[in-house]
Amino acid sequence: MINEKDKEKYKDKLITAMVFHAEDTGGLVIHLNGFESQEHANNFCKKLMKNSGIEYKSVKEMFDLPTIH
Repeated sequence: MINEKDKEKYKDKLITAMVFHAEDTGGLVIHLNGFESQEHANNFCKKLMKNSGIEYKSVKEMFDLPTIH
């Protein structure tokens, strides 16, 4: 159970999602936005993957690639 202090901590932190489902291939793309930092995004992703039963390694953990925008 989450306590009142933790509720306040997360109250103003909104993460939004766009979900695209390709019915013909069964594919799913999820775009999440609203993280405070790269670390916040990575921690969220790791928890999401773990809770989904999907083994996950970030590209940064596997390769030393530059960020492309």
